[in-house]
Amino acid sequence: MECVFGIDIGGTNIKIGKFYGDELAESRRIKTDKSDVGANILGDVARVVREMRGGDEIAGIGIGVPGPVVGGVVLGAQNLGWKEFNVEEELGKFFPGVVIRVLNDANAAAVGEWAYGSGAGFSSFILMTLGTGIGGGLIVDNELVEGASGSTGEIGHIRVGYHNDRLCTCGLYDCIEQYASATGVVITANRLRVGRETILNEIEVTAKNIFDHAKLGDEVCLEVVNHMVEKLASALAAITNTVNPEVIVLGGGVSKAGKFLLDRVEKRFRELAFFSVRNTKFALAEMGNAAGMYGCAYEARKKICKLKDSALN
Repeated sequence: MECVFGIDIGGTNIKIGKFYGDELAESRRIKTDKSDVGANILGDVARVVREMRGGDEIAGIGIGVPGPVVGGVVLGAQNLGWKEFNVEEELGKFFPGVVIRVLNDANAAAVGEWAYGSGAGFSSFILMTLGTGIGGGLIVDNELVEGASGSTGEIGHIRVGYHNDRLCTCGLYDCIEQYASATGVVITANRLRVGRETILNEIEVTAKNIFDHAKLGDEVCLEVVNHMVEKLASALAAITNTVNPEVIVLGGGVSKAGKFLLDRVEKRFRELAFFSVRNTKFALAEMGNAAGMYGCAYEARKKICKLKDSALN
C-alpha cells in the first residue's frame, strides 16, 4: 500500500505518524536529540520512518519544524540548534524520490486543525496556540499563508504594550507572548499578588492554578485573567481587522481553561474589533498535540497532487 508520513519536530519530542489517506494508522514519539547542534535529528526520524513503513511504499513525507521555512529551507530553529538548514534536501538523501514538504510547526498545526478539527468547513481561519509561548497559523481561501519569509504565523510577536516593560525572547519588548502565554500570565500574577490576600501566595503560581482559582473567585486570579484577556482580545482584533477570517480557534495548554477563557476573550473582542468583523466565530481547538502530524501529512498529499497535475499539464 501507499502511505504518507506526518512528522512534527518539537524541542523536546518528535511525533511521527503514518497515514493511509486521511487515516492515522500508527504513531510514535521519540526524544529530540539536540546534541551536536541537532545533527542527529533527521537521521533519527529516518530510522523510525523506515521501521514504521513495513512493506508499504512511501509517497510523501510532511515535516514541521520550529522555525520560519521558505522553499524547504528552515531559516533558523534555535530550539533544535539549527541555523539556516535545507531540511527538504537533507531528508531527501534518506528517501530518494519521495515527495517532501517542509513547513513551520505552528503552520502545520493550523492546517491540521483546519482540515480535521474546529476549522473544518471554513475557508478562512486563524489558529492561535497559547502555550509556553504563542504561535499560530492562517488559512485564506483554503490555502495556508506562509509569507515571503515563512513568518506569517508569528502571531506571538504582535506588540501590545508601549513602555518596554517586558523583554521578549525574540529581542523585542511587549509582544503578546509576554502577556497571554502561560509564561506571561505567571509574570502578571507574580506582580499583582505582592502584598495582597490571594491563594497565589500559598500555592505554586502556574497558569493552570491561576485559572482554576479565578473560576473559584480569587480576586487576584480574576484580575490576572482580565489582564490577559485585554491583551489577547486586542491582538486578535488587530489580526481580524486585517485578514477578516471566518473563525478564530484557540489552542495550546492555556486554552484548556475552556469556555471560561473563550467567552471572556470573545466578549472583549467584540468590543474592540471593527464593526464589520465583530461576528467572527470563536472555537476551542479539537486536535490537541496530533494537529501537527495531521497537518504535515495533509500538506504532503497536497504537494503530491500538485506535482501530478503539473506533470499532466
